[in-house]
Amino acid sequence: MSRRRDRAGEGRSWAGPALWALAILPELALGAAAVWLAGRHGPALAAILVNLVVGLRFALTLRPGDVPLITRYARCDRMGLPAECEGYTRRLTAAWALLVAGFALLHGLTLLDAWPMAAVARAQGIAFVLFFLGEHVLRSLVMPQLGLATPWRTFSAIWQASTQRPDRPHAV
Repeated sequence: MSRRRDRAGEGRSWAGPALWALAILPELALGAAAVWLAGRHGPALAAILVNLVVGLRFALTLRPGDVPLITRYARCDRMGLPAECEGYTRRLTAAWALLVAGFALLHGLTLLDAWPMAAVARAQGIAFVLFFLGEHVLRSLVMPQLGLATPWRTFSAIWQASTQRPDRPHAV
């Protein structure tokens, strides 16, 4: 098993991300085949499915007793997550779930020729980027004690949360 040393000198396994990458390859192949078989509606059906899966990934973490997805990520940020800020990350997780589900619905309307697929896909890309970047500005203003929120810090926290071993919680 391949290992590398992190800053604290503890080994971290790359097996998890490598296995995840291998596991997703058949899904990508099946997805491509489904899009091809579905004909002109294939891209819309794929977009609906992907948006529903991603939206559910956010929404299911909002159940009572679960840690909201963005709360989990924020706890791995180098500045940590004060308890008084967890409501913000819960609401942000819900906002992402609703935004993604909304685009699943819009992609569904492209099946009825209500809008062109390309226009909805372009709008989704723009909306997601603006929402993601705008949230960083808002977070910096609402939680100045955590310093300047940047996409790099966010991606680092997501990576940390994704590679963190469950038996070794992130120490702030």
